[in-house]
Amino acid sequence: MTGRALLLALFWLLAGTAQSAVATFQGEALEDLTGLRTDRLEVAAYRDGELRSVRHQWLAWSQRGWPYFSEDDDSRRAGETGRVGPRDRLLVDHADGGERLPSPGQEVIGELALDSDGERPVYFYVLARPPFQGFTPPVTLERDDDGDPLSLRTADYRLEFLDGNLFQWGDFTYRHYRAPDDKPQRTLLDSLKLRLSAGVFSEGARLTLTNENLDPQIQQVIEGPLATLVYATTRVRVAGLRVLTVHNHFVLMENRLAIHSRFALPGIAATVLRDPRARVSVDGHDLQGARLRTSWTGEREAVVDGRLSDTERAMLRRPVPAENWLRFDTGRGFALLARLHFAEGFDTGARLIYQDDPDLEETPERFPGQQPNVGFEMDRIPFGERFYFLAELHFSEKNYFPED
Repeated sequence: MTGRALLLALFWLLAGTAQSAVATFQGEALEDLTGLRTDRLEVAAYRDGELRSVRHQWLAWSQRGWPYFSEDDDSRRAGETGRVGPRDRLLVDHADGGERLPSPGQEVIGELALDSDGERPVYFYVLARPPFQGFTPPVTLERDDDGDPLSLRTADYRLEFLDGNLFQWGDFTYRHYRAPDDKPQRTLLDSLKLRLSAGVFSEGARLTLTNENLDPQIQQVIEGPLATLVYATTRVRVAGLRVLTVHNHFVLMENRLAIHSRFALPGIAATVLRDPRARVSVDGHDLQGARLRTSWTGEREAVVDGRLSDTERAMLRRPVPAENWLRFDTGRGFALLARLHFAEGFDTGARLIYQDDPDLEETPERFPGQQPNVGFEMDRIPFGERFYFLAELHFSEKNYFPED
């Protein structure tokens, strides 16, 4: 890798200039490092005439394409433990990048360049020496004496969990949010809403499981200088029969949540269940005036005002493509970007969920109404095959729609 720069900016957290932006190197960018011991690799940036250690984190990746955990018996690592694997990721913070090193010494074994949205790239260098260990993790997962999660905290936000359940969200506060003078509030979000539903023997008689039926058990936690990873499993039973086990891999960063979910509906379940569907959405708390746009509905825009307009109904009729994003902006120092990804090879259908009604009840929730409830619904979930999807939430104070 010495002597050439590999431009790569795979993930950016849509943060303002004052906030950090975690980026990920993978694939071709790391191929010359494959097989090397991670405890003998330092990452540094060239600043003020010297190489300085920077925050970085190696993420071990499974052969099937999700984060690897040693406690996950259903997942195999791509590569040897403790060494850079062919599918592994390297996290760095864009803000920590430096200038290009004019004359790399013998200690430098790799040069990584990160694009800067049309500006000059910033550079990181991989050195053949043990890494600096003194960086403080940016994410704190608070747990009680029994190991149940109580809250998730970073410098910018705090998310509380109800009943020690990672899927039952309580208050969410964001440091940069400016509440209206007449509506001071403690929380921006009402709840996370998860739904697994299917017809029992027929599509007309549907059974629906919500967050309240799901009790994930934390199996492993990995803390690092840029991300905290959590592996949890949830067993789902219907009429005493274990229908599936859901495996969740959480990648938690300073302003981002990524939730990898996988499960397999057993083939025998096809004799009982019809048209299985899954839904994931986030219910806002009284976010009047907020706006939403998507990558697949053009210039159409949804505005939170307590009713569905013709434009918003038209947005709901458009199917969600495989590559997608939606942007939700309060205009008051809190914005959210969401993405939904599926494993290749599945003909999964997805549609937008957008509810804007102060009187509509949709449990589980803590506050009446959907103001708004935004997310995705997925159908055509296969039987007898491993189904995988990735949901991402990026938080920011950035105003996505400054032109108005």
